[in-house]
Amino acid sequence: MKRSKQAWKPRTLRKMNHHHKSPLGRHLCLGFMLLSAIHLSTGIAAEAPAAENFLMCSPGKVIFSETFTPGTVSERWGIRAYYKIDDGVLKRTGHEPEETARTFLKDAAFHNVIFRFDFRFDGASEIRLMTGGGGGYNTVTQISPGHFQVNTAKRNNEFAPSMQGECAFDFKEGKWYTMTVEFHDEEVIAHVDKEHFVIGRHPIINTKRTYLAFQVSGTGAAFDNFSVWQSVLKDNWKAKRSGLTSSQAKRSPAIKRDAREQYDLIMLNLKDRLSRNDAKYQNLLNRHEKLKSTLKTDYPKAFLTHKELSKGIAKRRKEIKERDPRFKEMESAVNKARQKEKAYIHSRHAELDDLPKHLYYAAFEKCRKSMRNDSRLAALEKITATLGADLHRAFPAAFSNVGDLVDQRNAYASSLKKNKEFSLRKKAIAAANDAITNYLLAKEPRLKQLTAARMAIIRGQKK
Repeated sequence: MKRSKQAWKPRTLRKMNHHHKSPLGRHLCLGFMLLSAIHLSTGIAAEAPAAENFLMCSPGKVIFSETFTPGTVSERWGIRAYYKIDDGVLKRTGHEPEETARTFLKDAAFHNVIFRFDFRFDGASEIRLMTGGGGGYNTVTQISPGHFQVNTAKRNNEFAPSMQGECAFDFKEGKWYTMTVEFHDEEVIAHVDKEHFVIGRHPIINTKRTYLAFQVSGTGAAFDNFSVWQSVLKDNWKAKRSGLTSSQAKRSPAIKRDAREQYDLIMLNLKDRLSRNDAKYQNLLNRHEKLKSTLKTDYPKAFLTHKELSKGIAKRRKEIKERDPRFKEMESAVNKARQKEKAYIHSRHAELDDLPKHLYYAAFEKCRKSMRNDSRLAALEKITATLGADLHRAFPAAFSNVGDLVDQRNAYASSLKKNKEFSLRKKAIAAANDAITNYLLAKEPRLKQLTAARMAIIRGQKK
């Protein structure tokens, strides 16, 4: 049964009527995205909790509020088949569990804010709250069943990624929890209560956030009571910060890491710290980057990234479409065939016609799956597939396989090994990279202590 919507209460009281209910890794997996917060609150407005329920800031003006109550759900949510609102809760569906899925909220921006949301593990291995702006992500609050942590992201050559901290917590499957993430200028603190928190400080945090993303690894997660407030820094924060920072520093690691994982984490945070505060390290990085960029300028085909190759395919497809009317005609035929599939599914499931957007896509895919043995739908799908195959055969350059292009790039790069100038410049880049590594090892003795065990693990994994 859906729990009743309520104003925010102190956590000690909310536990009694909220946490008893049954039912964040390295890659961005299944999730949903909010293109920041909007300026007008929708749904049932969340009354701000008492200031003592926050650690760094007090909640100010409500920027956005969503309880997913039927009839009040914001039209700004872009929910596709990967999510549905069921009994007043946003849930990850079983649609394509291996795929990345997002739902977004449009037209907004935010800076100093507090996010709070309820979440529940229903089989997922990880949930991530991601914020971004200024050309990329800035923070990631990563929630796993046994712990949570806060990371900062890489931003071009300006900032290296880091892990700000971690905290052990036993998030039980099927049970509701509340995560609060407070941002103010360069600081962040994420917490589930006053004892379980992660505090961090980094210049990338002091960014106008242009999106918020919740991402789920695998299916089986639920979300509710999402609120965004302006953050107002508490008067006692400077004094309180030192105590929380000291407490976090004294904690044992939230998870057990082998030598390779320990090495990688130490190296991650060391690179971030030195890249911002060490002039000699910055000079070493700049020299290495200059050698790489000039070599790429002189031999661009040998260094095309997966992203650049994908963009090249898209650009060629656009150019072909603009100059050859046959492409437009054949693509239009494919789209019309897909519309016929959709119309036929609607003709057999009239209930789809009146569904709001946040319910439609999951329901549509469910109806399609239920018709897998329908001969008429199978025939329509075959027509669409045939028309699509004809389009690909007629314009192969518009649909090149990026994996094939990667193989071609690698073959070309390998052929350059016979080029003396190219080989010498590659060796110079390797030497510059070795200088960086040696400097890092000299700065952090623990890295040398872990090197042998780390390499043993790497060799073992290659067997």
